[in-house]
Amino acid sequence: MRPPSRAVSWWGVAEWVCMLLFAPFLLFPAPSRAPLLLLIPMLWILRRLILARFTPHTPVDVPVLVLIVMGGVGFCVSPNPEWSQLKIDSLLLGVGLLYATVDLLEPAGRLRWVPAGVFAVSLGFIGMGLLGTQWRFKIPQLAVLTEGLPGEIGFLPEGETYFNPNVIGGALLWVLPFNVNLFWWAVRREQRKWGWTVLAGLSVAFSLGLLLLTQARGAWMGFVAGLLVMVYVVGGRVGRVALVLSLLALVVLTLVGPAGLAQAIRTPKGPARVLSTVSMEQRLEIWSRAQYAIADFPITGPGLDAFQYVMPAMYPLFRTHTPRVIPHAHNAFLQVALDLGLPGLVALQALYIVAFWMLWRIRCQDPDRLVQALTLSAGGALAGQLVYALTDCSILDAKPNVVFWMMIGLSVALYRGRPGDGRRFDNG
Repeated sequence: MRPPSRAVSWWGVAEWVCMLLFAPFLLFPAPSRAPLLLLIPMLWILRRLILARFTPHTPVDVPVLVLIVMGGVGFCVSPNPEWSQLKIDSLLLGVGLLYATVDLLEPAGRLRWVPAGVFAVSLGFIGMGLLGTQWRFKIPQLAVLTEGLPGEIGFLPEGETYFNPNVIGGALLWVLPFNVNLFWWAVRREQRKWGWTVLAGLSVAFSLGLLLLTQARGAWMGFVAGLLVMVYVVGGRVGRVALVLSLLALVVLTLVGPAGLAQAIRTPKGPARVLSTVSMEQRLEIWSRAQYAIADFPITGPGLDAFQYVMPAMYPLFRTHTPRVIPHAHNAFLQVALDLGLPGLVALQALYIVAFWMLWRIRCQDPDRLVQALTLSAGGALAGQLVYALTDCSILDAKPNVVFWMMIGLSVALYRGRPGDGRRFDNG
């Protein structure tokens, strides 16, 4: 029997609130908090009792199931389970947020909440980025302007007192496409609300400004790639220009080659240089060590989050000399293969493919302006993250990347609400 619509409505809100309450404890794990992982399956059992299903049936169920299974395998084969707790917590939290997002946006009209949620997340990223990044080390010229900022967040546990600017740049890629498209949506509305328009415009300005300040070149390339994808999908003359620019960029990258590209973006020396925590030369060496580890452990990987501890012992670096541990492979796909094995890598790629397929179907079928804006934004964010992920952390490493799972949940909710089932959201 189909559960009553009122039960579906209140359950989505209650589940989302519970996931937000769990999130801080799972993002900053400790052995004493391990039992909190049981709260997520308990929510699924409760959903079964109330809605007669453990999780909503979605097109991404199979890839998500493979990721969960391989996460359990990676946790079991890890040399030290304490190393793996952060990532297994992040994986389960992300999956929980995915299905909670689908449940939250299930009733008609809930997509009107998404712009407010995007602005809230943008404000959080901007505030934490400005206050929690050591700008005097990233951009020496701004030392005078930023010396009054704390440069650290004292309440972060586990010794994490500041944010890596590259992580902040990657986090902004999740919200910038939404800010741009929601601003355009607010401007084009027949009944324009100046409050939303001004808020969206300010979000675009502050997000772009912070992205420039991070000097995260991978995030810059990701934003440009996402912007080109969105412009191309919009079509028309501008879309054709974006397609030509993308093809030219592809030709240039092909002609230059990996060695030439590394030389072109090498960090210059001197006091005015752009600070990079890991240079391109170091990344190339780390990538080679990751490939050795994947070849040795193709099915399971060396263990969930074990590469940073295994690499110095089994695959030492010779050209990179640093007193600190390299936390990840600086390539999302290599890191996922290290954590979850090649089956996990295939599942992640399938998750991206299914998400893009759902968004394309929605784009072609649904004329609703808000749905079009959200669809275009989600596609641009995922495309930008794909480019950014080629040179930086994966979805299981950086804490802001839990937004990835919300993005997949939003894509599923949009797909489930496509024309034909009577759900309409906004015609303005």
